[in-house]
Amino acid sequence: MGVIALVSLVLFACLGALTRAFAPAGWELMLVGAAASLRDAPAGTVLAALNAAGELQVWGPAVVTLGMFALLTRRTAAGVLILLTLVADLVSGITKLLVERPRPDGATILGLLGEESFAYPSGHVVRAAALVGVLMWLALPRRWRVLGALGAALAAGALMGLARVALGVHWPTDALGGAALGVGWFAATAALVPRARHRIRM
Repeated sequence: MGVIALVSLVLFACLGALTRAFAPAGWELMLVGAAASLRDAPAGTVLAALNAAGELQVWGPAVVTLGMFALLTRRTAAGVLILLTLVADLVSGITKLLVERPRPDGATILGLLGEESFAYPSGHVVRAAALVGVLMWLALPRRWRVLGALGAALAAGALMGLARVALGVHWPTDALGGAALGVGWFAATAALVPRARHRIRM
């Protein structure tokens, strides 16, 4: 897990440097335009639900509830691992202030502290990848744990990234960076909290 964490976090840092230094590439403009058509397609309802699930006001209480349940049932390491995903969201917010990348067409979203205008990385994608990765890491049998948790985290990040790009509030590289941070954070905390590798039964 340490190698996965290192590779993911290096990728996250490199993408952050690139998005700060350069304007969105032509392929990103094209993908944002193409994804926008999904809002009015049958898939639009699913994408809207994903966006809602990734809001901090929804995701945060869910993380706290799961983490506290694990702690109260004496699954201390699992509870710590779940609650540490909250820190990934803090890292995401700090990175946005450092990179200062504008959203597509100057879009803004309403966050807990008011309007947010910076795009990199996608906090929704960070939240999805980190939490799903942790939960699968805790739930899967040892033989399937690494591949299963990694695959689930990447899938969750990809779906949430599609939802955010389709909504027109993120560039594709914001989603990629969010997935890299989410996966890297989950992998790093899983490596640093070895006792959490025991399966959690809920």
